[in-house]
Amino acid sequence: MLAARIMDDTVTEHPIAGKTAIIRISLDGGISHTAIPLIATLADAGARVVVVAGLGDPAGDINPALSLRRFTPVLEEMTGKAVIFVDESVGTGAEAKLAEVPFGAIALMENLRFHSDERRRENVFAMRLSVLGDYFVDAGDPPNNKQGWQAALKRILPEPDFSAIPTISREEA
Repeated sequence: MLAARIMDDTVTEHPIAGKTAIIRISLDGGISHTAIPLIATLADAGARVVVVAGLGDPAGDINPALSLRRFTPVLEEMTGKAVIFVDESVGTGAEAKLAEVPFGAIALMENLRFHSDERRRENVFAMRLSVLGDYFVDAGDPPNNKQGWQAALKRILPEPDFSAIPTISREEA
């Protein structure tokens, strides 16, 4: 699991404090407003929030025109929090860079679709993503509950206990 680095103002009474939550959002139509309260609340509760998404159809190739970097300032503005862009999405490089992201902060990972495993080997891809977090929430529009790496990751990582975070309910997620 990733090394712990906690921000000075982290609220530690929440059970999610000091944990990492992976949140899938949709970006093909821009950043959806539905996931923003969830992302901000989890960060406020002391979680390291790892935002993952796919954009376009790069067919497993790295295409700078489809990089998610451009969404960093938009996500910062929408959440009112600093967002750290991680230019990888799976593997040891992504793990090392996430270890530098403090708890209570938000990280936006590079486009998941730059990896051919994202569509061809969903279970393997889900396993590679699972090492990045403790929890997974599919907050995409619409959530893909039945197939693909999202379904596989849901079988590996639980959702956070939303009832233990007083300012959020599962309906908001």
